[in-house]
Amino acid sequence: MGTRRLLWLWALACIVSFLFPEILLADGWTKVTPGPSTFMGRDLRPMCSGLTSNSEYSFWAKEGSTANLVIYLQGGGACWSPDSCVLNPTYYPDVTDQDLYQYGIFDLANQANPFRNWYFLYVPYCTADLHWGSGEWQYQVAPGMAVTIHHRGLDNFLSALSWAKKNFPRKFKKILLTGSSAGAMGTMGSFPWVKKVYPTSKLYVLGDAGIGVGPRELDAITKLHWHLESPQDLKGVSDPPRLSELWMAYADKFKNVRFAEYIAAWDDTLTWYMDRIYTDFGIAPREANFCEDFHSLLRQDLAEKQRRRNYKSYVASGNVHVILPRPQFYTESSAGISFLEWLRRMVEDSKDWENVTCTADCGRPEVCQHIWGD
Repeated sequence: MGTRRLLWLWALACIVSFLFPEILLADGWTKVTPGPSTFMGRDLRPMCSGLTSNSEYSFWAKEGSTANLVIYLQGGGACWSPDSCVLNPTYYPDVTDQDLYQYGIFDLANQANPFRNWYFLYVPYCTADLHWGSGEWQYQVAPGMAVTIHHRGLDNFLSALSWAKKNFPRKFKKILLTGSSAGAMGTMGSFPWVKKVYPTSKLYVLGDAGIGVGPRELDAITKLHWHLESPQDLKGVSDPPRLSELWMAYADKFKNVRFAEYIAAWDDTLTWYMDRIYTDFGIAPREANFCEDFHSLLRQDLAEKQRRRNYKSYVASGNVHVILPRPQFYTESSAGISFLEWLRRMVEDSKDWENVTCTADCGRPEVCQHIWGD
């Protein structure tokens, strides 16, 4: 009789998990595991890359006490070839409970955090496609042997956005759409969807360490492999679009939206990716090394974007990659103003919100060393 009862309880738990794929965690976050669905005319199949045995996708949400929402897209690399996608992956291929950060903007017990009372939608990343993909690609890793990778980052994001639309307040006064690293790049693919779902909200878009570093050759490959859809109603955008073009085109089209980026002047992780990608395509650095190449690219990229009055950037000294999930969120001030105050001015629509940058050589490294990591 005891065995029957245990089997019955186990079966009931499985049914409840299937019907109600949400888990309320002790710290107030809700973990949601979405299944296939339809949203805004699209059939969604949320899942991780499939590189590991754990292809299940989940995201997290947390209620707030204000009429404001933070949408955060996690970083974690990208891939473009059999080697980078399968053999020596340059991304994080699955979602675990350790993906939910506890520091920086996620330290909601910190009274200095201006977002501590906002609603949060946390979108993890495990698809190697900058949150933009909506399909699969077979990578030939050996003669007669192919491995399928699920590039369904957009499906995952829209599944989370659909849940938020149904379970959070119908309207928000302010929405901060942000992300770190690959998630920062992902904001450009997510922005039009957030704009459609919340047309009356005041939007702010912040990219945390997400300057595009790939050559033009990379864009064509990723559009094919990731099943990217180019925007149809933007002026000055190539096909496939350059990441910087999207920032400028959206800033030009939506002048009531504030767009911003944070970046370290010598970001070591983005330099690593630049080295890896250019090496894969047989492109040598234009300057002494890829550290100098990245720094030059960064300055040129920002100079073009800064011509838009509703776009601002914060360039920090050093090479540390990303700031939002780090304790430095509260201490960084190498650009003449604390990053926290600069960000506060952004979302409070202050007229004193400006482009700021570190001075002198901005902490140029004595030796060009760069690492892979989020």
